[in-house]
Amino acid sequence: MKPRGFVLLSTVLVGGASALVAAGGDRLGGTASAWEAAASAPVLAAGSDPFSPKVVAVTRTPAGTFTGISDDLLLQPLRTGDVKDVKFNLGGSSVSLRVTFTDGSRGAFKPLQTNPQSVPRTEIAAYWINRLLGLNNVPPASGRTLHHDDIFGHLVPESRGFLPRLEKETVFDAEGFTRGEVSYWIPVIVNSNLDSPEAIEQWTRWLAVGAEVPPGKAGLMAQLSSLVVFDMLTNNSDRFSGGNLLTSPDGKVLYYMDNTFGFQTDPQGHGKCREALFRTQKFSRGLVASLRRFDRHALRTTLESDPGVLTDEEIDAVVARARASLSYID
Repeated sequence: MKPRGFVLLSTVLVGGASALVAAGGDRLGGTASAWEAAASAPVLAAGSDPFSPKVVAVTRTPAGTFTGISDDLLLQPLRTGDVKDVKFNLGGSSVSLRVTFTDGSRGAFKPLQTNPQSVPRTEIAAYWINRLLGLNNVPPASGRTLHHDDIFGHLVPESRGFLPRLEKETVFDAEGFTRGEVSYWIPVIVNSNLDSPEAIEQWTRWLAVGAEVPPGKAGLMAQLSSLVVFDMLTNNSDRFSGGNLLTSPDGKVLYYMDNTFGFQTDPQGHGKCREALFRTQKFSRGLVASLRRFDRHALRTTLESDPGVLTDEEIDAVVARARASLSYID
């Protein structure tokens, strides 16, 4: 039986995490020259005068890539590869599987399921919104349809004990297919502990106007600052719930993972999302420029090949939260 799945838009967007600027500071317009300048600007750590910041060099990867590799290259085997084995991922409240394909590629597959806290299509929406903002912190994600036999027939021995749960919680159609999403599997991740009370207090001080960001932390703080805006747009109130702020082993790359909870249609965002945003007073110049260009047309164009990824009401709510975020930053 031929698998059925999403066909995703493959537009590469210009942008990237750029210079940190104090909220209310230099405003970038929507012109192409300003957009390009913002995309190449360095990260700024504010000194005693927030409008006379000093430059801190930060290494970045181009937009449209993940861990320095083209999104399309990472997605290709996840969309069409044959399943070699399947392992149940532990530690979550929803069904999540690690799928290894015959070419050696791996993906995290979340099927359509009965758990209300996990809506697979929103992971795809979060990925494209991340790229539309000029960021590359969300692992590439695509729709993927797997058959019952693809999953149950390839479970590794240590995961066979989860068969009853998989049968109960995974939603299959009459032909035995489940439509979900598959994301690039990051080989090694570590807990940043940025959501501990002590860490929150510390980064809140660093991201306050007039405060100094230690040079060794500037890159991570730039990504964290952009994360709270991204979570506001996606309305992900689960980010600071513990263990949901993960980084590369060297602590330099912050991964925006687990985005299947959110997109509720509150135009002002969940209270937890607003709280994290209001703790932050420094933002990427490139992100601010992206927010000024972010509107209903841009979002619909990005998602036009996946009309079922977000509803019209959800799209309108994302745009409203983008405006609310920009209003706070201004």
